[in-house]
Amino acid sequence: MSYVAKAISDEERLLTLARPHWIYLMTGFVWWMIFILIGLFLDKYFDEYLSRYSLDFFLNLKIIYFSGQVTPISVMFTLIGITAFWPFFMTYISSEIGLTNERIIYKTGLIFVQIDQVDLDDIRAEHIYHGWLGWFLGYGKIRIDCRFIEDLKLPAISKPYRLVKASHNARYRHPEIEYGHDEFSGRLKQIEHHQTQATPAKKIEKLKNQFKISFWKSARDKSA
Repeated sequence: MSYVAKAISDEERLLTLARPHWIYLMTGFVWWMIFILIGLFLDKYFDEYLSRYSLDFFLNLKIIYFSGQVTPISVMFTLIGITAFWPFFMTYISSEIGLTNERIIYKTGLIFVQIDQVDLDDIRAEHIYHGWLGWFLGYGKIRIDCRFIEDLKLPAISKPYRLVKASHNARYRHPEIEYGHDEFSGRLKQIEHHQTQATPAKKIEKLKNQFKISFWKSARDKSA
């Protein structure tokens, strides 16, 4: 059971629960592999060209046996890669974003848990940031503009517009929040428009149009 589901009060209802996108795990793994490759490259370089400066490295694990004139550089860079991988891994496995009928809750950490939250009535606007990779993989980071308190920044999640829509629906149905039907409908249409514009097909079409405009401007300038 999720931490957020256990942490809410009896008067609250959990509407949506989101977790970080798998891109965090992939990013950490890529950095780990990069450091491993750098270490292996430097290790081979030292062994071939600077062998007189290399160290006698011996390790016997009974199952795996290593010995010879090599340097421990690859081991060191592997450990550095693990250090780079760990924050992404912890973000992926320990973070939760919960939407209730009263608030948005952002939980981080496994042992030392930190909770950031904002009441629905304090939300003034939401901003979604995709990046090129996010547009194609369908994830985005959300920054929530808040009243009286610091803005809430959420990690990259899959289908971020779904969470934003759900928060507006929760605000509209809340009996103590003034949120007129016209304002609610207008905001939903605005969100759906941004969601449509953020699809890969729309982004590719936009890039094609920008390329055509740039091409014709360049051709016109040359002819003039």
